Amino acid sequence: MSTVEQDRLNEAINSGLSRAETDNIPGLNRWEMTGSILGRLNLTDGCTVTQHSQAVTCGASGPHIQNEKVHPRDILVVVESDGTTTKFLIEDVTGSRTIHLGIPSNRTITGTSDSYILRRTIELPSTGQIISILPVDGKSVDGLAREPGHALRDPFKEGTARYYEQNFSDLHDVSSVSLWPAPTDTTLQWTITQTQYKPRLANDTDELAYPEEVLDAILERARDCYLTWTGAANQNDITASFRALRDTSDALKNSSNPKQIFYKT
Repeated sequence: MSTVEQDRLNEAINSGLSRAETDNIPGLNRWEMTGSILGRLNLTDGCTVTQHSQAVTCGASGPHIQNEKVHPRDILVVVESDGTTTKFLIEDVTGSRTIHLGIPSNRTITGTSDSYILRRTIELPSTGQIISILPVDGKSVDGLAREPGHALRDPFKEGTARYYEQNFSDLHDVSSVSLWPAPTDTTLQWTITQTQYKPRLANDTDELAYPEEVLDAILERARDCYLTWTGAANQNDITASFRALRDTSDALKNSSNPKQIFYKT
């Protein structure tokens, strides 16, 4: 088997796994977690934005940016000595005290110790899809809506969160969710429901701790992906694949339930 064909088969298995996860494996594929934003992080040694550069350098005696869980879409607030304030959306963190803005700055800005980062993100355990985010206050019943477009109109707005956007850092291989408007109350907890997406199957020794019926569903979805990508399937193959997918979908939805008993009346 060629290397290209082997890679295609590996990707088909990963795609089958992803599709099975999003088809809801009851009792196996969801996390319900509570957490809070970290809020304001003071840059006690200031920071420097360099003209024509995407990088922001924070002072050596300031906080360790990575350890303080700064994520994409957090807000950098640079305060100059004359009180001028400039805000940026953080694209990613590139070092212990360096931040990437994505777009080069049009001027050099020297921030004083009044500068800070508003951390409005919550780090997630996986890249799985967020199903819901609800405030833990005993009163509110409405959850946050996934509306990334709303945040673009006023990206630095602070207040009561109404929307969320899920982000991913390629540099650190970490998923996070940013809330908008950026809440400043770090005591408010949020209940996040997320699909429990497994790590990619990168090695032949990687295993999936799933019941047989779930593995069956994953393999059928992987086979369907492979047939689609190769374009070599005839009508009979496509029909058989569709029937297999339909049958395994039923098993998938009942995979963590005890055997069902049917009564005739």
